Amino acid sequence: MKANLSIFILLIFLSAFCLFSAGCANLPTVICDVLGTSHADLEKARAGGITKEINLDRSQAFDKVLEVLKENKIDIYQKDPKKGYIVALGFPKQTDTTRVGIFFEPAGTGKTTITLSSLSTTALEQANVMILGWLDKKMRP
Repeated sequence: MKANLSIFILLIFLSAFCLFSAGCANLPTVICDVLGTSHADLEKARAGGITKEINLDRSQAFDKVLEVLKENKIDIYQKDPKKGYIVALGFPKQTDTTRVGIFFEPAGTGKTTITLSSLSTTALEQANVMILGWLDKKMRP
């Protein structure tokens, strides 16, 4: 009986470890909300965010933003190309947990509106320069 209890407790700890080590990107939104790792706060902050329309479809824009984030060694915390968002962190001079939301909305044929949002105005400005500034340079004819 004691061995069964030990195995049960071990299985619970292993399950919890696997669940939390997988990152929130794989967890349902409700669990992320409870853990405080949801991107819902960044979604709400979109109203005060920085928006730019670019001449790429949503998939291409998503890939280009991933490219610039990787080039600048910014961590990608969550991403969902189908829902059209990336949550990134690790911007220079920010705490490790300061997140920036990058949202992608179709804006007509071959166009996408990108919105950056963050609860930190400093991180938001850094993301603006890094991401949208980079796209401006790359998209010039």
